[in-house]
Amino acid sequence: MSTEHIGGAPARIALADPFADLEAVRTALGDALPQAEVRLDQVDAIPHGPGIVGLLVGPEVPMTAEDLALLPDLRVIAVTSTGHDHVPVEAARAAGIWVTSSAGYCTNEVADHTLALGVGLLRGTVDLDRDVRSGIWDVERVRPRRIAGTRWGLVGFGRIARAVAEQAAALSMPVSAWDPKVAPEHFEKAGVRRVANLTDLLAGTDLVSLHIPLTPETADLIGAAELAAMPTGSFLVNVSRGEILDHAALTAALDSGQLKGAALDTLPVEPPAADDPALSLKSTVLNPHAAWYSDEAKRRAYAWAGAAVGAVLSGGRPDGVVAEPSHRRQR
Repeated sequence: MSTEHIGGAPARIALADPFADLEAVRTALGDALPQAEVRLDQVDAIPHGPGIVGLLVGPEVPMTAEDLALLPDLRVIAVTSTGHDHVPVEAARAAGIWVTSSAGYCTNEVADHTLALGVGLLRGTVDLDRDVRSGIWDVERVRPRRIAGTRWGLVGFGRIARAVAEQAAALSMPVSAWDPKVAPEHFEKAGVRRVANLTDLLAGTDLVSLHIPLTPETADLIGAAELAAMPTGSFLVNVSRGEILDHAALTAALDSGQLKGAALDTLPVEPPAADDPALSLKSTVLNPHAAWYSDEAKRRAYAWAGAAVGAVLSGGRPDGVVAEPSHRRQR
């Protein structure tokens, strides 16, 4: 499809993302499309109506199949994040719409953040800081652990988990991983022990980090039984999606001492309300979904999404395809 006028008006591209780097999108589009033929608008919510041919969507702006039905001219949805659980992928595919993601834009950042959170838990840096500020000067209350030799388990073994594995191994931590969707040779190439059963992975590690997308199959994947399988006094890091972890079970595991600590970069509700139980979790580090962030990553996410929209609208195939349309929409 070209950017011909629709109904006498220029084709419109909407950017629904409160963090958006508008200039990065504009530059990427300008490299693919004649600027004069493209109207780019930043919006607070999913827009509706004719004329919208491209849509860039951030994870803070959920989109439904009902929204899709109100966008008759839409050709491409470019997700400005790695995860795409906030858009109706299959409905878009069936409607003849491309869906792309910016997966890979923040691999280094999320891996770095995961390592920082995990090592921080093992060494007790946040708890020790809180103690000192409250008048407690007692290293043995927290009892920091040695990093070398700590068994790190990865739930999921995509590009971010593989980067974490490389970093953990550099600190002399033996690494294991579980991911039934990844072929054995990828574990072998990375020098990571492949565990075929999730429970066995959890039982054989001192620190577990989560690196899987949110799907109907992975919602509440880590619940009471899974946390009970972990060694007493172990740690958990979540940099995926809050809904992958059963927070009621997490509360119980922390209260009982089954887990010594947890670090959560994502929560089921973001931002949390003032009375959200997550804010009262003991021995927990909370971050505001920050693992992805650096100035470089932010520019890259929007540049890649903009380039994907430009590729589709100029008749090409985009990078980062999540869903290829089952048919081409009529112009």
